[in-house]
Amino acid sequence: IPRERQTMLFSATMAQDIVKLATAEMHMPLRIEVAPSGTAAAKVEQELIIVKQPDKLMLLQSLLREYEGKVLVFSRTKHGANKITRKLNDGKFRAAEIHSNRSLSQRRSALAGFKRGTYRILVATDIASRGIDVMDIELVVNYDLPDDASDYVHRIGRTGRADREGKAISFATPTQAGSIRDIERIIRGSLRRRQHESLPNVSMESKPGTSTRHRQP
Repeated sequence: IPRERQTMLFSATMAQDIVKLATAEMHMPLRIEVAPSGTAAAKVEQELIIVKQPDKLMLLQSLLREYEGKVLVFSRTKHGANKITRKLNDGKFRAAEIHSNRSLSQRRSALAGFKRGTYRILVATDIASRGIDVMDIELVVNYDLPDDASDYVHRIGRTGRADREGKAISFATPTQAGSIRDIERIIRGSLRRRQHESLPNVSMESKPGTSTRHRQP
């Protein structure tokens, strides 16, 4: 590589450690962003449902009956993803899973089946979510809110791609007021709350939920 050259780095996201590396190694670096960090896709409709933890699976199954297209479900842990997938398949929903306990061939098979329509539902953790590039996902469900609020934007960005319309529905338990505030601070807006007819009315508790950042995804 010649000593005098122009180098360009392209990324959908830019973590701070990469910014530091690029700044240290490049001469007169210039950073150009298409949209500010935390900007959600304009045509993704976002909703928040307050639900008690034991009722999440019933709520998810109700939503899957309402939407006919492909659905991407995010779980906070790999064990949770496995349990959700197993329960959905027991309920005659066609579901596959992607997380760090799955081999590369298993992940590829699940993603390929999701793209083809063999599986209508794909359950994933954040550690495997960045490689999911499927254009026609109708609905993203945050079964668990992300540990890192900034991951919320990446999750819901799996729908509404290429200027299409999309839908994102997040489940929050009554103790997660703090996590909701973190997400709303990132997206610089409020998530629209709604109740679902399959569940009793649930209100937020006054104190914010405790952090669960140390769980293994």
